[in-house]
This record gives sequence, structure tokens and C-alpha cells, in this order.
Amino acid sequence: MNVIDRHAITRGAAIGLLLYVPISAIPALLFGSINEFDHSSWAPVVALAIFLVYGIAGFVAARIAVDAPYSNGIVAAIATFILWIPILILIRLVRESGEGLLSGLTPARILGQVVFAAALGAIGGVIASRRTPVDSEPVDG
Repeated sequence: MNVIDRHAITRGAAIGLLLYVPISAIPALLFGSINEFDHSSWAPVVALAIFLVYGIAGFVAARIAVDAPYSNGIVAAIATFILWIPILILIRLVRESGEGLLSGLTPARILGQVVFAAALGAIGGVIASRRTPVDSEPVDG
């Protein structure tokens, strides 16, 4: 039995990435430097939006997966973050802003994002697994 559904994870991570990239662009649009953004009042708003994206990615993957919705939700949410890192590097290469390619991505921040992605992907999986399937008919009794 294959517990991890690649199709579900791919769809969940793709939806998550489609939401993650525009949200992560907000600091670049509002501020010229990441250092200015980190100390602004927008930082918690963007963080909460990214956490919501992890939950959505987990929800999408769990709804598609037949078995193990929690595991598929966790993997899809973590995949969303992991797939965002190369996009971040490409954005920083194109912008040539003088920041390092991985500035701001310390091991602690990466681990923190993975932990939040796993937790919120699991919550998305829980929510998706608690809902009744759309195509099911009510049971008469």
C-alpha cells in the first residue's frame, strides 16, 4: 500500500506555491530591503498569510488523497516551502539587490518554516478529512 499519493502532493504543493509566491513578493513591493520589512507591522500579516497557505496546501492534498490525508497534507505543505526556496534564489539573482542569495534563510528559520508547514499541513489534512465527500449521497435510514 502506497500511503503517499504523488498526485495529491503535487496538486497541493502547486496550489500552495501559486499562493505563496505572490504573498512572499509583498515585502519586495512594500519595502526595498528585507531588513526594513522585518521590523514593520506588515511582517506578522504576511507570516499569517503564509501559514494559511500551508494549511490550504495540506487541505488540497488531503482532499485528493485516498489514504493518509494527514501525511499527504504534511508533505504537500513542506513541499510548498521547499519549492519556494529556488524561486527566492532566482528572484534575488534577477533583482541584484546586493543581498546574499540566501540572506534571511538561516538554518533556524528554515527549520521553523518546516515545522510550521508540517503542523499547518496536518491541520489542513484534518479539516479535509472531517468534511464529507462532495459526491457522496446521504444515507437513508
